[in-house]
Amino acid sequence: MRQTLTILACLAFAVSLAAQQPPELEDSGPGVNFLTPTIDLDLQSVPLVVPEQFARWVPDRELQLPEGFKASVFAAPGLMGPRFMDWSPDGILHVANMKVNGGEWSPKHDTSEPPVRNEMFAQIVALPDDDNDGVADTALVVADRLWFPHSLQFYQGDLFVADMHQVVRLRDLDGDGFYENETVVIGDLPTGHHRTRTILFDEGEDKLYLSIGSSCDLCREADERRATILQSDPDGANLKVYARGLRNAIGMAFHPLTRQLWITGNGHDREGKHLPPEVVTIVKDGGFYGWPVAYGYQVPTNTGINQYADAILPLTRQDTLDMESMVRPAVQVYAHLAPMAIHFYHNNSVSELDGAALVAMRGGGRDAEGHKVVAIFTNPDGSDARVGDFVTGFEAGDDPWGKPVGLATDGAGNIYLSSDWNTNMIVRIEPAAHPTAVEEDVGLEAPGGFALLQNHPNPFNSSTTLRYILSRIGAVELSVYDMQGQLVRGLVQEVQNAGRYEITWAGDNDAGQPVATGTYLTRLQAAALVQTRKVMLIK
Repeated sequence: MRQTLTILACLAFAVSLAAQQPPELEDSGPGVNFLTPTIDLDLQSVPLVVPEQFARWVPDRELQLPEGFKASVFAAPGLMGPRFMDWSPDGILHVANMKVNGGEWSPKHDTSEPPVRNEMFAQIVALPDDDNDGVADTALVVADRLWFPHSLQFYQGDLFVADMHQVVRLRDLDGDGFYENETVVIGDLPTGHHRTRTILFDEGEDKLYLSIGSSCDLCREADERRATILQSDPDGANLKVYARGLRNAIGMAFHPLTRQLWITGNGHDREGKHLPPEVVTIVKDGGFYGWPVAYGYQVPTNTGINQYADAILPLTRQDTLDMESMVRPAVQVYAHLAPMAIHFYHNNSVSELDGAALVAMRGGGRDAEGHKVVAIFTNPDGSDARVGDFVTGFEAGDDPWGKPVGLATDGAGNIYLSSDWNTNMIVRIEPAAHPTAVEEDVGLEAPGGFALLQNHPNPFNSSTTLRYILSRIGAVELSVYDMQGQLVRGLVQEVQNAGRYEITWAGDNDAGQPVATGTYLTRLQAAALVQTRKVMLIK
């Protein structure tokens, strides 16, 4: 009887936790559920411009974007489940057309065995815009006979595709625009539940990264490749588990300054509408990130839920050591938002977004609006994060009309966002026309007149002058970081009026000690506005 009462008490406690939304916390200790503090990017309703030739595929809608941004449909006909995207060496956007086999949950894909070869016809599609009018001229199938391709990347002139059961390298040997030559780079991947595979190349280290989701909502895996990120050479050699405990790390991107690997993580399903928070964080070689025994910052999975108790109990000594090794995630957002692609945005003329991470949210937040894109502002090491809605408007009642998945940008700073269901399309988001931050004559009256100017002299020996412009009164932070994202020197942390400012940095740290020769990052933040610049110290 006492054991029954104890179990009921645990279940009641679990239900009470699941009914509570975690608080927004700037910092927290282990075992605490939290959400990253939010900021308001002052979104405005703008019409989604639909070219006449696409009107049959895309309804008239409005989106909410920061002031000055515009949205139009770049591509629609010929797309069925467009997922992740990449640019070819000749500047043509390519997309994984994942659901050509039919439906969002085709029975044919719910088996653990591949379909008959002649039934495979998912595709990679090229979307040329030869006249540069912001609208794809056509949708060209450049590779097919694929099973369930989710992501692709061009690397050293070849097209690599992450299919559900393998990673392949594709080449166009006869120059007809179709990639007919296929080489399996990594084969015999586990199939079934969590079928998408994400591929990413680190050009500096010449390494391939591949994320593989779990085989279940929550369980002990028999295959060590499940719920991990794998690393190999570009040809698939030296394959190893790079990071584990990741239930479904769909998005991967390298930070442009620190080159650390950032991922988006999708949490388990049965702890209620508020738990666990979805995660965006940095992963490192050998790191453990919770699944299935924990999540977030060392928060244990709720074993008061019968299915979870059966799946993971009893806990082992290794489980305890793994949980103790878990670091605090950089970002946590509402549960069940299903974060997809992560993309670090760079455009000096868009000071509000430069250096921010954009994340596509394919799911609904239940108590929060989902089916959107958020912008994440952090220090280079992932600390001091803030999250703001950047694109909303895909929800219309209980049934979203678009599901954001993939993100890419072109050289002009235009953002491309794929929607893979209900409306199959790629939306082109044009940035507001702000002046470039490197212009010396940026005026305070100009829109977005917030700028961190290049230091002078650069390179420098004993000291250098850092200059910046503020367009409004507010709290300001100006700091110096090393290339690993570690804070070196805090220079400004106070409320300042609009105006131009200068401050001298003598190449020292917060303890007043000289720092070594090398490249450093200066970072200016005022509310949601962030800019970063490189400075070089030579002794």
